[in-house]
Amino acid sequence: MMRLFARLVRPVRRRSADPADAVTRERLRIAEELHDVVAHDLSVLTLGVGAGRVIMDRDPERARQTLRDAEEAGRQALTDLQRVAGLLRSGSATTTGPQPTLGALPALFDRFRAAGLSVAFSEDGPRRPSPVLELSAYRIVEEALVNALEHGSARKAQVRLRWQGGVVELCVQDDGGPRERLLGIWERAALFGGSVTSGPVQGGFEIRVRLLTGGRTRALTGDRTG
Repeated sequence: MMRLFARLVRPVRRRSADPADAVTRERLRIAEELHDVVAHDLSVLTLGVGAGRVIMDRDPERARQTLRDAEEAGRQALTDLQRVAGLLRSGSATTTGPQPTLGALPALFDRFRAAGLSVAFSEDGPRRPSPVLELSAYRIVEEALVNALEHGSARKAQVRLRWQGGVVELCVQDDGGPRERLLGIWERAALFGGSVTSGPVQGGFEIRVRLLTGGRTRALTGDRTG
């Protein structure tokens, strides 16, 4: 079980004694992941434009819909590129393979259960599909659970997602002790103009994150307690 736990937490253990260096490393790591998602958005855009051009004469209505889909993919890619550009400071991003979406949460929870953390999950409201948003939400949940298991010595955790209007709220509550290392969560929340609050609650510890599902990135707000 310890080997499994070591593999589980390795991706979020890239820490540094220098706080400034730790922030830079975290931002570059996030940008590397988002690079893959943006590349996929651009591929969809290119294919859509090509397909629309090919079928324009024989099926104008279908071509118009294809081009509308490509236009939406282009807008999404532009928004995501703005977020990546805001993170990158030096170096170049490298691809690491397909990045997880919220559909991968059940498998993530299974890995934590195998490592000794019982995880319950609930979700309210219709999801708003966005690869970068889903990747960020997935990583926030992942880091919160890693912290619960590694730093809080938790045995049980409850993960809740709530979609409402232009906001998605994530709450991870566990029965563990206090902790401080939430750098990755703050950096990912900043991508979506979000807020993070964390601290002890009755019977354990809680992390709450709000992400804006549309529009440009805003300044990060909230009580930076972690």
